[in-house]
Amino acid sequence: MFAALTAVRLREAVDAADSTLLATKAWMSPDDVQATDLPLARATEKTLASMHAVLVKTAEARARELGEDAEKPGDDDDDVERKARHLRQTRASEVRVVACVEDLRVPPRSDAVRFEAVAVDVADADAGEESRGVVGT
Repeated sequence: MFAALTAVRLREAVDAADSTLLATKAWMSPDDVQATDLPLARATEKTLASMHAVLVKTAEARARELGEDAEKPGDDDDDVERKARHLRQTRASEVRVVACVEDLRVPPRSDAVRFEAVAVDVADADAGEESRGVVGT
């Protein structure tokens, strides 16, 4: 799901960033573009928001479907009942991609959970790697 959404979102982000960017080799952004404004950063934000919405709705639907059966240990059940419960739990746990298609098309915006790209200071990151014996290139 991550790869498929990222591919689509990257194309959208490249198109939205600059109308000439699609024609450039490897969709390379100009050097003056901030890290958080790069098409991959924007695409990843949307991808994570969509995936989060789908997974939350899947968990909620599973809880509704299983009710008390979700937490029932069932150690003393016979083999047939144990297999039937496992099948119910497996079906209830299937990712709700089709039911959440709108969340895939338009990622929901939420103040509670926000996915935003953050710039990282490369100098600090390289210093940390050198202290552990790893040298950045």
